[in-house]
Amino acid sequence: MFARRQKPLNILTVGDSLTAGYHKYGLSYHPYSIHLKHLFDSINKPVSITEKGVSGERVVPSMVKRLRHLLEQSTYYDWIIILGGTNDFADQRPAERIFKDGLEPMYTMCLNHYQGKAKLVAMTVIENTIFSPTHNADENRQKLNQMIRDYVAQSNDPDRVFLVDLDRGIPYHSVNDTAERRRIWDDTLHLTAAGYDRMATLVFDEIKDTI
Repeated sequence: MFARRQKPLNILTVGDSLTAGYHKYGLSYHPYSIHLKHLFDSINKPVSITEKGVSGERVVPSMVKRLRHLLEQSTYYDWIIILGGTNDFADQRPAERIFKDGLEPMYTMCLNHYQGKAKLVAMTVIENTIFSPTHNADENRQKLNQMIRDYVAQSNDPDRVFLVDLDRGIPYHSVNDTAERRRIWDDTLHLTAAGYDRMATLVFDEIKDTI
């Protein structure tokens, strides 16, 4: 008898240029979804990944509205991965507003999707190469990241809410190996293709055992 074919998991990745895989000053794109699919292929788990990264997008109000529109369409997603906030910092928006008016409502939308069956992956925001974590200018990013961590830790549904801590998983300032920095970081904010592949590995390692 023929083996029964597995139904692919539908995964939606939503974010800004870091989800789109922006590098080489926008001349090339290598979204982390590419390697994420390869990783699932390596364990013979079929997945369909819809990548929806928009370079330069702010969480408030654009990404919130865009996600709502995406989830109102007919596709049902088993997993939704959210990364946002970097561009909001450029507008000097406080972490509280980015989270309360942006990320938290987006998380709620994800958990209400598919009759409350979809799973959420919340990502923290990576550092940049200009301001170290001890610099006052980085305080807002760190506040937002702690809000994201707290949201996941305090979730009433831990089987559906997961954290991928990019801030800790893809450091810059604590890495002393300059060759490793060049391999992972493309400019002051964006990653190389190898860096986006690392992002995919962090996602995969977090959720693979729950599939």
